[in-house]
Amino acid sequence: MPNGYSDLAAGIAAARERFLAVGEALAGTVREQILNSWRRSRFAGVDAGRIDPPYRADIDTDSRLSRGAAPVLDRLEQELGDTPMTVILSDPEAWILDRRCADRALRRRLDSVSLAPGFSYAEEFVGTNGIGTTIEEQSAMWVSGPEHFSERLQAVSCAGAVIRNPLRGRVEGVIDLTGWRGEATPLMRVLVQEAARDVSRRLVELESECERALFDEFLSACRRSGNPILSLNDDLVISNSRGAKLLDGDHAALRERAAELLGSQAECTSDMRLSSGRTVRLQCRQVTTRAGVAGVLVEVQMVGRAPRRRPSQVPRYLPLAGVAGRSGAWLHACEEAISACERHEPLLLGGERGAGKLALAKALHRRWFPHERLRVLEAPADGDPTAWIAAVVDELEQSTGTVVLRRLERLDQTAALALAAALAGNVGPAWVVGTSAGEDLPPALLERFANPVVVPPLRYRIEDLHELVPFLLDQLAPGSDARCEPEALQVLLHNQWPGNVEQLSRVLRAALARCRGGRIASADLPAECHTVTRQVLTRWQWIERDAIIDALLEARGNRTEAAAKLGMSRATFYRRINAFGIQLSGLHG
Repeated sequence: MPNGYSDLAAGIAAARERFLAVGEALAGTVREQILNSWRRSRFAGVDAGRIDPPYRADIDTDSRLSRGAAPVLDRLEQELGDTPMTVILSDPEAWILDRRCADRALRRRLDSVSLAPGFSYAEEFVGTNGIGTTIEEQSAMWVSGPEHFSERLQAVSCAGAVIRNPLRGRVEGVIDLTGWRGEATPLMRVLVQEAARDVSRRLVELESECERALFDEFLSACRRSGNPILSLNDDLVISNSRGAKLLDGDHAALRERAAELLGSQAECTSDMRLSSGRTVRLQCRQVTTRAGVAGVLVEVQMVGRAPRRRPSQVPRYLPLAGVAGRSGAWLHACEEAISACERHEPLLLGGERGAGKLALAKALHRRWFPHERLRVLEAPADGDPTAWIAAVVDELEQSTGTVVLRRLERLDQTAALALAAALAGNVGPAWVVGTSAGEDLPPALLERFANPVVVPPLRYRIEDLHELVPFLLDQLAPGSDARCEPEALQVLLHNQWPGNVEQLSRVLRAALARCRGGRIASADLPAECHTVTRQVLTRWQWIERDAIIDALLEARGNRTEAAAKLGMSRATFYRRINAFGIQLSGLHG
């Protein structure tokens, strides 16, 4: 390399040493993109002296991205075969999917720093690099040797470019060229950008092929069968009129179930209970093409009759103290539970943790047995359940009220059979309610509950927040005039609520502690609320997301000021906001 480059490299190295020592570099000594990356790396706690990225053995090397990129990687591998250069493909989260390298010395070097398939080269783990920094900046990047945050990466230089889906605008992955520091050139960025565009075009072709195949299979299934038919992929849901009518309000649940069932098999059958109370059988089959899995075809068959309705066809609803909601899914669950209570038959309330199973059981008890005793016996999380079983038997023999057997999913097979035997011998007057967050209770125990009712998760009855929020605020701040401002309620309505009503209650309690005069504004809500993304976040992403939200709140929504607090460029800051789905209603900047 010319002496001019050596002088420049020495200046960058000095700027990096100063940054590591005092936390900042002199203006003009290093490119702004690189300096911002150093700041992010420091904020993430990256060790500048070692490389230890996480590893996954389950990366999908046969994904649509890998298939679409393969011909482009093959071509580059052949063209660069005589040069000490490697071609790398990563997914949008910087997990390395493929690496092509003919030079043995370079390959050994890359292995020594875990720049290989299965490892993550996200900035949060290894600092500034051609893969992670390209993802952060969402644009082509050139990173020369001394610009790497980690000392162990300074022997190489690299260029990365994002592979973007031109139809949907999303980033599908990154293609990277890495070579020895003394032989690399910034012109590598031009080559890698061209390669990324080629992969993008290939992905569009494969996606079109997959969607055509999925639609053709859908039409063929509709012609063969009179049942409701749906075809699903990550971005598309197609339904015939029967499916649209039957599954109104249940599409999200169906997508989750189909993804769960087909996680490890190409074809399967399973029963599913709809919010209407009707049970259906799902026959799921993957639709595959040479481009990979195009999606899932689902045929829906009726298993049993729908629950009998009164002539009005409107679910009966008796106001129950201690619960709130008017959605169809919630009212159907209440109606079935009420029927079991009126018949004094054992009731099993199933559903996710925090959905409100115990609250519903208590509400039923207060409504029908207000003067009787309510006893909640929670199954032990560990240890010998013998004493708990004995306490259940004693309570069943003595109680004339309601006995709630909570968290039955904790019981192992032996304990579940012992409880089933105890319930079979119960002839006392107590009304028995079981709750379970699992779906695999032993049949012998399930037989003791003639009335299983699924309490729907909050994300399937999100409209109930209009009643739940004021109801919970009354519980959390009795006698006050606490309420949620409209923009704050909109934030709550756009969340997925994996922790259900329990999480909502915790969020409102935290907001009440921060708000003034009992008026909850958007800024009073905790960081976990200001997101609408469906992405499953890593622990570090949770920390980063919360830090961004806290900075925005401190800056009263001024994004430029918040970005400066975190050492991010304004463009990068906006991209992270979009990636995390952060929404701070009522704040501007």
